[in-house]
Amino acid sequence: MAEKEDWRLSVNSGALLQKACMNPTDGEEISKHAPQITRCEFCLEPVQNNPYQWWFVPSDLSCCICETCFNDFKEMFEWRKLDGQDIEWRLSM
Repeated sequence: MAEKEDWRLSVNSGALLQKACMNPTDGEEISKHAPQITRCEFCLEPVQNNPYQWWFVPSDLSCCICETCFNDFKEMFEWRKLDGQDIEWRLSM
């Protein structure tokens, strides 16, 4: 769990992501369906076209969060993890 002084919170306060429903997906899916999403919203890690790189996207597909940041901030932001089966990628185009 991250501390309130974590440097990643200076990149993004996460205010718009409070209590968001988050879908797990992989870098390959993001690259294919939402190429405008290029980096983690918190640590700025780049999305790679890789099926083994895990990410979390909110229902509105406005951004993505890497697995590390998701795990570090999920309690702070009260994120609800969905199953990833209902991502409507067409929303992002």
